[in-house]
Amino acid sequence: MPRLVDHGERRRTIIETTWRLIAEQGIENASMRDIAHACGYAGPGVLAHYFPNKDALLLAAYRLICDNTNDRIAASRAGKRGIGALNALCLEIIPADPVTTVEARVAVAFWQRAQTEESLRDVGRAALEHWRSEILACLAQAEVDGECAPIPDPDAVAEELLNLMIGLHVTSMLDPGALSGSRQRLLLHRSISRLGVGSPAAP
Repeated sequence: MPRLVDHGERRRTIIETTWRLIAEQGIENASMRDIAHACGYAGPGVLAHYFPNKDALLLAAYRLICDNTNDRIAASRAGKRGIGALNALCLEIIPADPVTTVEARVAVAFWQRAQTEESLRDVGRAALEHWRSEILACLAQAEVDGECAPIPDPDAVAEELLNLMIGLHVTSMLDPGALSGSRQRLLLHRSISRLGVGSPAAP
């Protein structure tokens, strides 16, 4: 009796192998043949059963990175509100541990390619919009719970936090030795404090 194939698991394995190759050798140098060989297949024909071409595979890989990040955020924020939830959210986005570092290397490669590919740009834009709305919700909770004074421009706070986190992705790729995970967490904490968030409201 032939062994049953878990197509969902095989698809995910192909995507995760793609991440690893992109992190190691760049998005343009990771060919379908290279990916197939790294997965243990003789040639790229097996990949075609799941992804008709490299663009489709890259799009699925980028979506899964964003989905994984959002799943981690949801798990980390469980039971938290306001500032606690905001910190939990941001800590899952910055590349401060081995898992998020690999994802960041791949994400940066996708951002470059997204300049000319609308489908990739749409995925990235949707992720940013989702994180922005989540940050704004956390800020609103912080105000309601009295964790901070009223925030005059919460949109500006959200934008500054997003740009800090995206900047940490880029900087950590260019000079990883100078930007450890603990350093990133410190910069994030200082940024939140500097933006006027996290100080209790006056009685």
